[in-house]
Formats: sequence, structure tokens, C-alpha cells
Amino acid sequence: MTYPTTGWFDAKRPIELPRNRLRWCSQFTHWLMALVVVFACQPWLARAETPVSIDMKLLVVSADGTEPVYAAIQATLNQLGIPYDTLIASQTPLAAQQLSDGLGNGHYQGILLTTGNLAYQVTPGVWDSAFTAAEWSQLWQYEADFRIRQVTLYTYPAGAPDNYGLNVVTAQGTDTQPLTTQLTSAGKQVFGYLNTKNPILIRNAWTYLATPIAASNPVPLLTTSTGYAIASIYTYPNGRQNLTLTTDGNPDLTHTLLLGYGVVNWVSKGIFLGQRGVYLNAQPDDVMIPDDLWDVRSLTDTTGLEYRISGTDYKQLIAWQSALQASNPMYAQIRLEMPFNGVGVSGIYPKDTLTSAIKNNPNAFKWISHTYDHELLTAITYSAATTELKNNQQVAQKIGFNRYFRDSMIQPEISGLANPEFLRAAYDFGIRYILSDTSQPGWANPSPNTGFYSSFQPGILIIPRYPTNLYYNVSTPAEWVSEYNHFYGPGGLFPTWDHALTYPEVLDKESEVWLRYFLKYSINSVMFHQSNLRAYDGTHSLLGDLVNAALTKYGSMMALPVRSPSQHDTGVLMAARMAYNASGVSARLQLGTNNTIVLKAATAVQVPLTGVSYGSNTQLYGGQTISTVPLTANTPLTIPAPAW
Repeated sequence: MTYPTTGWFDAKRPIELPRNRLRWCSQFTHWLMALVVVFACQPWLARAETPVSIDMKLLVVSADGTEPVYAAIQATLNQLGIPYDTLIASQTPLAAQQLSDGLGNGHYQGILLTTGNLAYQVTPGVWDSAFTAAEWSQLWQYEADFRIRQVTLYTYPAGAPDNYGLNVVTAQGTDTQPLTTQLTSAGKQVFGYLNTKNPILIRNAWTYLATPIAASNPVPLLTTSTGYAIASIYTYPNGRQNLTLTTDGNPDLTHTLLLGYGVVNWVSKGIFLGQRGVYLNAQPDDVMIPDDLWDVRSLTDTTGLEYRISGTDYKQLIAWQSALQASNPMYAQIRLEMPFNGVGVSGIYPKDTLTSAIKNNPNAFKWISHTYDHELLTAITYSAATTELKNNQQVAQKIGFNRYFRDSMIQPEISGLANPEFLRAAYDFGIRYILSDTSQPGWANPSPNTGFYSSFQPGILIIPRYPTNLYYNVSTPAEWVSEYNHFYGPGGLFPTWDHALTYPEVLDKESEVWLRYFLKYSINSVMFHQSNLRAYDGTHSLLGDLVNAALTKYGSMMALPVRSPSQHDTGVLMAARMAYNASGVSARLQLGTNNTIVLKAATAVQVPLTGVSYGSNTQLYGGQTISTVPLTANTPLTIPAPAW
């Protein structure tokens, strides 16, 4: 069972500096004047360099490591698989050799600063920049020489060391009243993967409202209806550019998740190691057998009530899925994956209409083995486990499932992970992908879009799967609302909300959880149960309602197609990501008449490269080319690169 996550509803307002910040910045301005004098008298603080090459890696600079946006940008980079280094500026000085070798070889293709001035509290009430004057000069010179872009993730647009071309007007908290913003024409170019027709709401984050000093520079990307610039790009006389955000963020805030990719893509000039994708794989366990039902009167599922979907439910589910696929090109690939227990179609249920419905249309869905009769695998023997797998395989062959992989299965109640005999039987049978439950200690993704290789059978990849608060034992809105409020309503076992929620409110809360899986580019599948597929009013199902609610929110914000991998496909992608993470891959952009990229890895690996078209394994996603480039261990590969 999982509990509602409320972090994005109740996020504390992160404030970069105290409320007396204007007074502090006035003091900081005196420092800036001194800085100008120093630079005028000490030209040796920053020297020009002719660029030859640039490492394809980013540098994230934090003042003291506590800024919420510091965690947010790292989460974005980790999700995409982009290499980066971090620097806590108040603890470690920025050395010249960290940026380049002095001979034209730069070490970073983009710079991200957590705040515009890298301010931190030296002592109570005393604030200072974590960079010295020399360090600022050094950084800016590197960016100018190598044509490196910079982002300031949460910026006070006034004072020192830079105002980023903005006048600060006021500050606004958005804890209770969201700030409505919209993309400009320029913003639609940078954030074109968003649904640019709709506004972006900023909630639970301190925001500085600013106006451009000049008419054409900076160029606003995201503005309020009254013209305040929340995101903008400032171009300096020497060609250096900074993308400025004047709102704070954290890893779970919606506006942070929406803007994160555009920020990273812009600072990388659209060329980087790593990739993105939006995924939906809903797996309703126990198809073909019944589940217990929640009794709304007794508030338990132990009164003997149960439900097994009918042929009518199955047909209505196909109709819903077909309508969803046709409703929007972004959803055309979505297809449920049905974990099935073959004993259910062996003739043991009287008046069974489901079996014939499945046989008449077996390939509307993906299918995956859930063992033959839902036997727990915690202590099962090798022989019994083999029998379970073989019997279910025979059902799949007899019915004629085409969208089915023999190498994948879902264990009943996610059991058997510590049973060597089950795992040995599974491996010998040909199973290569099984599941863990992310809500159980130690079984969440070790890092984004990765899993675990079994310690008992290293040839089996354990894929983390999200649980859900759409419970296994509910088939109607009344049942779900009753059990949900039994847990989370006032007086419930885990009281969370201030009133008993209605069905639309439950859908809203739970679809918000799923929305974040989309916005974080998570590949994990999500667990449901066959009881959730009941056509409770003759047409709609709980799972269908929840998917619709989540996709309605997603479609209002994003314009990227939703992919729908099977568990086999997920395993392949996860294994590739794990190999990529462990490969020690590096890339260097060689600058010249014809730019090239030199790729190298310590192990043989398939490397995802966004913004470059190379080889036969390329795809177009969200308007960008993503190439998967094969590398041989310790053998550099040189490929053509776009202009820098």
C-alpha cells in the first residue's frame, strides 16, 4: 500500500535570501563597484583562450549545496543521463584548470548556477557571494572564449555581480495563489515540447517579478499577463548568453519539471549525451481470476465479496483503449499489458464469458505471465515453479497471444525475490525480467530508470514497479472512495485530507502522482488489478478513469508522444541505461571547419546521443534526433557533429 505524497501541495516556500534582501543587495552593489576597479587594474585575472575542443559535460555550481533548485537540476540531469560535475562554491574555489587546460581544451559545454549571485549566509544575517571577483571573471571569460551558455536557475535580477538585463519590481510568494505565466514566441522555441497553447502555473515557490531594462535584450521567454519576465535570455556584448529564471523550484514542483528539460537542452545547445522519453505501462494483475472486493458496509475485504471481469468488461476495455488511441496522436501507442493467470480460462468458472471474449480478440492488449494459478513464490520449489511457468506458457500459446514475451513475468504479490529455487527455475525457463515493488525498503530504483540484477541469478533483471492507491480490491467508484477515505480521510488510519474526498477528488489526487511519473521521464510500469477493469456503469472503469485523468493533465502541459513499452521492452531499456551508466563513457566536441564528436567508453556499450544523427539506430522524438551509437571498449569513435 502507498500513501499520498503531498510534497508538491505543501512545499515550503524556498527563499534564496532573507526578506531584507534589498538592503543586502545595496551593500553588494558597493562590492560590485570595487570589483569593476579591480578588473580595470588587474587584467591578468582572466585571459582569453582560443577554443579547440570541449568536453560534453555540464557544470552545476551551488553556493552551499542547500538550494532546492540544486537538487532539482541534478534530478533532471540524472533522469536524462547527462554527465555533469558539481561545485559547492563556498567550500571549493573555482580553479582555472577546472574550466580548461589553458591550451584551448574546455571541460564543460554548459554552466548552471543555482542562483544568480551564488549568495549564501556566511554568519547569521551576513550574506556574501560564494565566488570571489576573480572567480566570476574567470567563469565569464571561459564562457566568452568557448561560446558556452550559462543558466541562473533562481535569480534575484538586480545588484551584483549582474542584473541579467532586468529590473526587479517586486517579489511574490505563490503558496496559495498560483502565478499564471505564458510562453512568448521565443519561449515556444526553447520550450517547444510543452503544450504552448496553455499557461504554466507557478505554485509554492518564491518568485521575483522583473521587467527588461532594454526593449530587445533580454528576450523574455516566460512572462506574466502584466509583462513581468519570469524566464529570459540575456546576450552580452561579447556574445555570452545567460538564461535567467526568477522563480525558485524543487524536484517535485510542476513548473520545475516542465521547464527543466528546456533549460538543459538550451544550455547544451541541443547536443548532449543522454535522452528523454515519456512512458505509460499500466499492468492490471490477476487477469482471468477474481480479486477480493472491498465491502463498503463492513469496511473490509474479508466478507467473501469478489469480482472477476466479464466478457462485457473486456470488450468495453478494448473500446476505451481504442478511443484513447484515436483521441490524440500522442496517445496512439498506449496499450495495457495484461498479467494473466491461465487457470482462469481452464473452465473452472461457471457462466464464464471472459474466456471466449479473450479468445475472440486476444491481441488488443499486451500480455505477460503472472503464473498459472497465482501461487506465491516465497518458498516454492524448483519443480513447482517450473510447472507454474510451463502451464501459463501453454495457455499463451493455445490462445495465440502475439504481444507476449516468454522472457518476462510478474510474480504474484511480487514474491520470490529472495527464493533461490524460484529464481533458478525462472532463469532455466528463460525468464530474464521480473519485478520489485518501489514501496518496499531497498527495492526502489537505485538511480533513474535502472533496476537490479538478482544476486541469486545475475542473468535476471529486477525491474522496479510503482504501486498505486487504486487498490486491488475495488471495482466501482463507491468501493474506491470508501476504502480511500477509510485510510486517508478524517479519522482514517492515516488521516491526510481535511475532509472525505469525492470520486473526482480521489481521481485528482492520484492522477497528480501519475503525472509526475510522466514529467520525470520515468520508465517504471504501474501496478493495478483486474478488478479495476470492471465496466462499473456499463462503459467506464476505474483504471480507465484514472488513465484519462492523468493524461488530461499531461496533455494540457506537454506535447511529447507517450510511449507504451512492454515489460520486456522496459527491461531492455533499463539494462541499456545501467550499462551506459557503468561504461565510463565520455564525449569531446572537436571544433574546426567540420566539427566532430569523439566518443569513448571503458566497456562496450550503446550510447544515447541527443541532437546528432548517426548510424542506423536513430529516432525523431519531440522534434529532436536521438541516435544510439555502439561503442567498442576503449576504442574511440569519431562522428560528425553539428555547428557549435
